[in-house]
Amino acid sequence: MSALYNNKPAIYGLSINSFVFDEKLIDAMPSLRAQKIRSYRFKDDRKRSFAVELLLEEVLGKDAAFRVCQYDTGKPYIEDGPSFSVSHSGDWVVLAVCSKPVGIDIERINTSRDTDGIARRVFHPDERAQAPGDIKMFYKIWTAKESYIKMLGNGLTSLPGFHVKFINGEECAADDGSVIRLFDNIYGYAAAVCSPKGIDWPDKILVL
Repeated sequence: MSALYNNKPAIYGLSINSFVFDEKLIDAMPSLRAQKIRSYRFKDDRKRSFAVELLLEEVLGKDAAFRVCQYDTGKPYIEDGPSFSVSHSGDWVVLAVCSKPVGIDIERINTSRDTDGIARRVFHPDERAQAPGDIKMFYKIWTAKESYIKMLGNGLTSLPGFHVKFINGEECAADDGSVIRLFDNIYGYAAAVCSPKGIDWPDKILVL
C-alpha cells in the first residue's frame, strides 16, 4: 500500500468504530508501539492507540511508521521524515503531517463540563472574554492552545502561560505568530492544528 502523504500539509481522521480490533494484530506492530498499546488497561484505550498506528501506516507508509522515535520531551518524530502530530479523543484519532513543525489536538465536546470554571483557571483574560457560556468557543480555544503546545514539543504544559488571538472564525495566532487552523467537520468534536505562519492547510479533516 502506498503512503497517502504527498508532501502537502494534510490532516487525516480515523474513527475507532470503522475497523474490527483484533488484539492479535498488535504483534505485527513495532515492539515499542506494541508495548505502549498493551500498557493501557481499558480496551477502548488500546484500540485508540492501535488506531494511531493504523493511521501512521496508511498515511506515511509502513516503513515510516516503523521508524517513529520520541524526543526526551515525548514528541514523536521520524528520522529524515516529515513532521507529524497525532491526537485522539472519544471515538476519533487525527494525524497532521507537514514539512514544518506541527501540532494537532482533537477534543470531544462535553456539554456537561464546567467550561467556565476551567476557563477561569487556565485561559488568559482575553480568551475568557470570548468564551463565557459558549461551549463551542471554549473547545476552539482549548484545542488551539493544546495544538500550540504540541507543535513546540518542548515540554511546555501550562495553558495559562500564553494566549491565542482570533484572526477570523477559522484561524487564530499564538503570541509568537504561529498560526492555528480550527476544524469542526467531525460532528461533536473540535480540532485545531498549529504550525509556523505560511502553511496552507486544507479546509477539512480528511476522514479515512
